[in-house]
Amino acid sequence: MNKIIFVLLSLGAALFMSACSRSADGIGAAETRIFDKSGNRLEAVREAGKLVIGISADYAPFAFPVEEDDGAIGYQGSDVELGKYIAEQLGVEAEFQEMEMEECLKAAKEGTVDLVLLGMLPEESRLAYVDFTDPYYQPGRQVFLVKKAQRNEYKELEDFAGATVAAQYGTLQAQLVTEQLSKSYMELVDTISEGIEMVNTGRADALALDAQVTDDILDEYSSLALAAAEMEYEQEGVVGGVVEREPELLEAVNQVIDEVVEDGLYLGWMDTAIRMAVSEREADSRGITSQESLPESSRASQAAGSD
Repeated sequence: MNKIIFVLLSLGAALFMSACSRSADGIGAAETRIFDKSGNRLEAVREAGKLVIGISADYAPFAFPVEEDDGAIGYQGSDVELGKYIAEQLGVEAEFQEMEMEECLKAAKEGTVDLVLLGMLPEESRLAYVDFTDPYYQPGRQVFLVKKAQRNEYKELEDFAGATVAAQYGTLQAQLVTEQLSKSYMELVDTISEGIEMVNTGRADALALDAQVTDDILDEYSSLALAAAEMEYEQEGVVGGVVEREPELLEAVNQVIDEVVEDGLYLGWMDTAIRMAVSEREADSRGITSQESLPESSRASQAAGSD
């Protein structure tokens, strides 16, 4: 299983920057951080005054790029907010390093980041790179987005035989389509927005998604609907990854995550991120800034989240 689920709409490729780009959100190029292996990384983090967090900003609503008023590229998402909150509770600043998922895991292995937040399922092979945190999010039902006029054609998984089903590369949905829809044709896409357009224009028959992030898509696209058929999935929680064999740091991060889950904070961050990603996509298609496109309440949330 690869990087989990979801979701939603990333901006177009024009908004993607290299892993070395820097933004006002404190996301920049990775730097070499050398720690005494016999030391305590939690103490080192507090002494340095920052928690370095690896993210992959191609995976809305977990992390995705946004265009700021001055044209710079910043990053938002539920994992970005979680990272900021963890750092705040540890009494330090959050410094984000944006790179591909695999590079994030390698950076954790090498110790150039302290923590990775990647919308990640606890696949056993990843234990070679990080120690898993407690789960901070539970995926929902795994569903299919189809043309509204065709939704009754897909009542069972067998009905997708011969159909083209889009799924984002490296996601839980892509894995489930491979395993459960062997007689269909899977079309891997870089972003969920690309998959939506494929269904909307008839280049794909369906798009595999997590049900928890479909409401805003259905609000925006009246021509689309959910098929009755769903994929089988035994829930595994989304986890973060801490540098290996650093029990003090792992325990401190888990204490914060337990609070986040108990208070329902992450679900609120995800809801805001989904709405922001939809607004960002609409703004991009109209050629205006994200701040102009967001409703007043969302602009306030974005401003509060960038402090």
